[in-house]
Amino acid sequence: MKTFQTVNSCRSSGNAFHPRIKSFYHFYILGLVLLSFLLVQKANATDWKAEKKAIEQKIESQSISINQLQQGLKRQQEQASEAITQERNLLAELEVIDAHLLEKMTKLQDLETSMATQQELIAVKEREISSIQLEKQKGQAHLQKRITAYYKTGKIGVINVAFSADTLPKLLSIHDSFSVLIHYDQNLLQQYRKTLEGLEQTKRALILEKNLLDDFINQASQEKKAVEQTKQEKKELLAQIRTQTKLHEQAAQEIEKAAGDLSTQLATMKQKKVLFSQGFLMNKGWLLLPVSGRVLTLYGQSTKNKMGVEGVSAGISIEAPDGTKVKAIFEGTIHYAGYLRGYGNTIIIDHGFEYYTVTSRIEKLLKEEGDAVKAGENIGIMGETATLVEEGLYFEIRHGAETEDPLLWLDKNKLSLP
Repeated sequence: MKTFQTVNSCRSSGNAFHPRIKSFYHFYILGLVLLSFLLVQKANATDWKAEKKAIEQKIESQSISINQLQQGLKRQQEQASEAITQERNLLAELEVIDAHLLEKMTKLQDLETSMATQQELIAVKEREISSIQLEKQKGQAHLQKRITAYYKTGKIGVINVAFSADTLPKLLSIHDSFSVLIHYDQNLLQQYRKTLEGLEQTKRALILEKNLLDDFINQASQEKKAVEQTKQEKKELLAQIRTQTKLHEQAAQEIEKAAGDLSTQLATMKQKKVLFSQGFLMNKGWLLLPVSGRVLTLYGQSTKNKMGVEGVSAGISIEAPDGTKVKAIFEGTIHYAGYLRGYGNTIIIDHGFEYYTVTSRIEKLLKEEGDAVKAGENIGIMGETATLVEEGLYFEIRHGAETEDPLLWLDKNKLSLP
């Protein structure tokens, strides 16, 4: 509890009667911008509570929305990360596929080169066969002529010898020569046949190898097509994943922006909540009167009491009949209730955010320190004894260490001003 001397010194020196520092002062200045707009509208003095409740509900709703957006953002970021991982894996797979495809293409090219060589070998053998067949045909024709000539000579007998112009030895020599030539031609034809058989066998072997190469080429071609198909499918999948990644990243950006916008709105709403939590400040100019009556002394007015003590009023004095109930101008907590030298019976109410009201010259105190009071609740009763030295109910409004003109805060419509 504050001592009588400490509180009383506030009146004369202007020092703080409450030890707390003006931690919210600068914020109040900022908040007055919004407050001035609200006060211009002259809303009902009790509307601030409903507005505060609406703001609190909106803060709760926006907090939930922000939480949901943050969860959505996290999901989108995780999905984008997963898509990026899939993209990297696919790129690695495509590298392997490209290497495999290159291997298949090289193998196919080698097989096609072998096929071309094989076809050339077959063509060479076919030309050799054609040449041997031609030689064989010539040899057969030549042999046929020799045989025909041989048979025309007939067998050597008595008649041939008798009628021939040649001698018998010569006829025998001619006959033997024909036999040798025919035998030679027959051997030559036999060699042609063997050569042809060898060439045909070689050709068949080459054709067999060619057919095998055809099979290998077809198989290699199919493998190459399969690898190309796999590569195409992987590329299409990669394109889809990149699209998904882009969509997830875009969604994450949009969600992040929406969350940022909501966070900005939430910060504004929280500032409003703080402002509206200052109900005392919000009701400036519309606060209830401690008592109704005529104002005897204005704020800042030079004063002189009945004992001749001069000073400057840090509040106002209001004339009211004895027995008048003194009311709390706004809800708060009784910070002090008792006798203060220079003030008389005094009640100091803490209205929050460093706002205090000091009400003195009360005949009877109805509240004790620590009591919670509502706006309009009776806190004391006026009487003759309390106003022996100075007239009227004395009333101050303080913000931290500073006194303020009560007439700027109270509803002056119910006061009679000098």
